[in-house]
Amino acid sequence: MLIRKISAILLLAFSFLILSCGDDKNSDDIKTEKVKTDDKVLSDIIIDEELGISYQVPLQWELMSSELTERYVARLDSEKFDGNFIVYQPKAFYFNSSISGLLRVGGIDKSKESEEKELSIQNYITLYQKFNSVQNIKQKKIQTDNLIVTQLIIEKSNLISFKNIFVNKNKKIIQFDF
Repeated sequence: MLIRKISAILLLAFSFLILSCGDDKNSDDIKTEKVKTDDKVLSDIIIDEELGISYQVPLQWELMSSELTERYVARLDSEKFDGNFIVYQPKAFYFNSSISGLLRVGGIDKSKESEEKELSIQNYITLYQKFNSVQNIKQKKIQTDNLIVTQLIIEKSNLISFKNIFVNKNKKIIQFDF
C-alpha cells in the first residue's frame, strides 16, 4: 500500500516536468507509461536556468537548505566508475516529512578526466548498474505531454529510490532522484 502511494506521488510529481522538452527517443524494448499532470496538487513553476528546465513539485515537498546541496556534491564527485567519473550535481533538495521522502534535482555530467567522449543516458545507466550491481534495479519509460523520461527503480533493503532521467533542450542530462 505504501509503495503504491509513493509510486503515485512520484509519478504525479514527475509528470510536472516539463516546460523544457527533451530529445530522448522512445526505446522499443522498454514499455512507455503515459502520465498526466494535476496542477491542483503542484507548486508554482520553478525555473532553473542553470539546468535549463522548468518544473513543479507536489505541494507537500519543502525546499531544503542549499548548504546540504554543496556538501552532497563534494561527496558524490569522488565516486568512480571503471576509470570514468560521473558527477551528479544536485541543485535543489526537497523533503516531505509525512513520508520521509527526499527529492533531489540536478544535472549529470562526466568529469574532465573521463575517457568517454559523450555521456548518454544509456551510458550513464550502464555505469550506474555496474557500480551498484548488488541492488535490484528496474528500468522503464514515462511519457509526459512534452517528454519521454527513463526511470530507474532501485530497491535496497527497506529503501526504494526512483531516478528519473532525461535530456533537456541543451543536451544536458537531468536527474530527479526520489
